[in-house]
Amino acid sequence: MQIHVARHSAQLGVFAPEDIVAGLQSGRFHATDLAWRDGMQVWTPLGDWPEFRAAAMSPGVAPGPDQGAADTISPSAPSWEHGASWANYFKTIKEVALDPAGTFSNLRDGGYGRPIAFGYWSLLVPMICGGGLYFFISITRLVGEHGPAVFLGYYYGILFVYVCLAASLLLFPLTNLFASVVLRCLFLPWAQPAGYRQTYRTNVYLFGSFTPFILIPCLNYVAMPWFLASTIIAHSHVNRIAWWKVAISLVVFACLCVCGAYALLSFAVVAKNIAG
Repeated sequence: MQIHVARHSAQLGVFAPEDIVAGLQSGRFHATDLAWRDGMQVWTPLGDWPEFRAAAMSPGVAPGPDQGAADTISPSAPSWEHGASWANYFKTIKEVALDPAGTFSNLRDGGYGRPIAFGYWSLLVPMICGGGLYFFISITRLVGEHGPAVFLGYYYGILFVYVCLAASLLLFPLTNLFASVVLRCLFLPWAQPAGYRQTYRTNVYLFGSFTPFILIPCLNYVAMPWFLASTIIAHSHVNRIAWWKVAISLVVFACLCVCGAYALLSFAVVAKNIAG
């Protein structure tokens, strides 16, 4: 069985068990290097693997640079995983947008709280700014052209817009939950070593990183295909599936499902009209 090995922020490659034993004995690999194979949920130091422990502790094996220090954090995790701050927020956007392969290669299985908080940060800023700009333009135009009295007639319409924005914030976790379930179903034809939580966390980080760009007029024409490419790369590494298989799942299978649902709906409408 092939085993993935990583050190810090870089993957060293995929190796057979006997190659890893030889690498530990020669000093190529260190006991603190993280490893993963099919069926595992998290990356684990080579020194903790029963089949490699003897080789890692063999006399004459040179200790790694981090030998003796616990390296329990997966490499290349999004910076947001280390704390909520503006610096980590912008660093995470940069990591997800410019290096999705390195960022998601070793994404550990964590909780839902941090990625959801990251998603809210990405939603709140453009919504508040966009809503405030819309409100300001509405007041300026209506008051300038028709006077203050006419603006009151649009009060409920503007209030409705803000209610919709608030509802989208409340539904954000559920929307991503549904999207993650759909993705898991689309990936069913392929192997799925990653758990549902990792799929959900990946989706939220991707969505949160690209939301500010997608909501900017004109820039969204670039951001959308960029988002799709990053999504394919990210899920390819998280689920250990070839990128073209992920592309087929996201594009071909999704289109077939949509077209199939549309065909069934059309058939039901036609059958109802014939029966009537």
